Amino acid sequence: MSQRDDLQRPPLNTETIQTFVVDACGGDMEIVLEMVDFFLSSAAGLVAEMESSLAGENLSVVRRAAHSLKSSSRMFSAERLADLCALAETRAEQEGGVNVAELLPHMQAELTWLVIELPATCRGMMGESGTVISKQWDSKQ
Repeated sequence: MSQRDDLQRPPLNTETIQTFVVDACGGDMEIVLEMVDFFLSSAAGLVAEMESSLAGENLSVVRRAAHSLKSSSRMFSAERLADLCALAETRAEQEGGVNVAELLPHMQAELTWLVIELPATCRGMMGESGTVISKQWDSKQ
């Protein structure tokens, strides 16, 4: 992914977020925000787990973490992150992890973007602007 690609990200798909997050929470803003916060925290942890597992050459953990993050990313319309995870999962399985490490910075870039974009999108969908998802994520912006 080039820097130019980063500038041309499409907006998150609000229909996907509506189906998998908002509707699942019964439209309760507080629960939606908790789910977003949990996803962002978990995603960062899974990327870190992939990185440390690569260093230890534990490819089964890399595959599992990539698979888990791929699935949850799709629920939050984070398609680029999901696609990177699918690629990492395949590379870990077929190439022995040789080219997985080069995907990690791209995953981190997607997470950095999502920390800003996902809460803003959800706030807009829920009709409530200015709400901070989490002090943890707000301080990283």
